[in-house]
Amino acid sequence: MNDLEAVSAAREKLARRQEELLTALVAGGPVPPGFDPDQVRAQSTGLAAKRRDTTAKVAPDLPRLLGAQYGPLFLDYARTHPQTGGYRADARAFAEWVHGGGGPLAADRRRALEQWLHPAPERPTGPLTRLRRALRGR
Repeated sequence: MNDLEAVSAAREKLARRQEELLTALVAGGPVPPGFDPDQVRAQSTGLAAKRRDTTAKVAPDLPRLLGAQYGPLFLDYARTHPQTGGYRADARAFAEWVHGGGGPLAADRRRALEQWLHPAPERPTGPLTRLRRALRGR
């Protein structure tokens, strides 16, 4: 094997190891050999908590709607659902997961979450709309 092939093989091996570690950290995959399982789990929990907190900042209605259930539900979600888009997309995917039965939720919270996911269309309020409504009311 020449130097170029050796470098290429080393890069491929490193890429596989990095993918294995990333999968363990953010997607609930097994801890790769050679890594301390306790450390990987601690880092994984920390990354999920950071993701939870950032999602709460971009979608503050979710923690308000879910109350004390938000944190534990989000961590359950994050263990099996790696983030694939931005934080707004992640917030929506999380809300859909919860609404679809991802965790126990009181009926009133489920209704509030449904309204958050599918808000009623806003009625137009421009001057022409107000004039039409006034004329209909005669």
